[in-house]
Amino acid sequence: MKVQVLGNFGSRSPGHYTTALLLNDTFAVDAGTVALMLPIDQQARVDDVLLTHAHLDHVADLPFLVDNVFVSRSTPIRVWGPPQVLDVVHKHFFNNQVYPDFTVIPPGKPAIRLCPLVAGEVAEIAGLKIAWVEMNHTVYAAGYCISDGDATILVSGDTTTTEALWRMGHTAVNLKLAFVETSFPNDMAALATLSGHLTPALLKEELAKLDRPEVPALISHIKPQFREQIHRELHELGLPQVSILTGGEEFNL
Repeated sequence: MKVQVLGNFGSRSPGHYTTALLLNDTFAVDAGTVALMLPIDQQARVDDVLLTHAHLDHVADLPFLVDNVFVSRSTPIRVWGPPQVLDVVHKHFFNNQVYPDFTVIPPGKPAIRLCPLVAGEVAEIAGLKIAWVEMNHTVYAAGYCISDGDATILVSGDTTTTEALWRMGHTAVNLKLAFVETSFPNDMAALATLSGHLTPALLKEELAKLDRPEVPALISHIKPQFREQIHRELHELGLPQVSILTGGEEFNL
């Protein structure tokens, strides 16, 4: 499995790009910065987009991705996620007010197809097996185990303290990487919990639940304005499996 980090921050500012991973050149996990980071010809190769939730920093580039490539594709881009997530995307983005409803245009050849995941079922998409659980966030959100049979990655999306994700990750076969959010510094723990996020101290407790110290925990979704403080607090954890994403990383698993 090839994994590229297109964006890894919890907000956008110069040099800081919002959340998106690209798997095997054709499968995006979240779309916070897909159109911004990929040339048009590479955007046209993206067949599937898997959404953790519908907050703007995770879907901002989805309308632009679709707009950029629909004329050059013979098939729609398939957008996957829990039904609750896809409903928000349809009602509040592709609604002919915020953006054209590409689920029905062009006529007879819609540019996207919304594909709801079924709770409790493992989906098979583009040669990948996708298991998912609901996360603890302010809106309906999912965390994923994604496997190609040889390697598995865990993607938390946005969450505060939770249980089901770590149970899923603990038993995952061939787990190679865990992409885990940490959005706020420790002195903002109350706000982190209220807004459905983690701090470095909370992250340490969550990784103990995962109980896979051999698996690298790659930290994403840091709020840029707190970057230096969060980096310092993450280093102070003294956890050798923790490393901080900066964007542009590529992993071949």
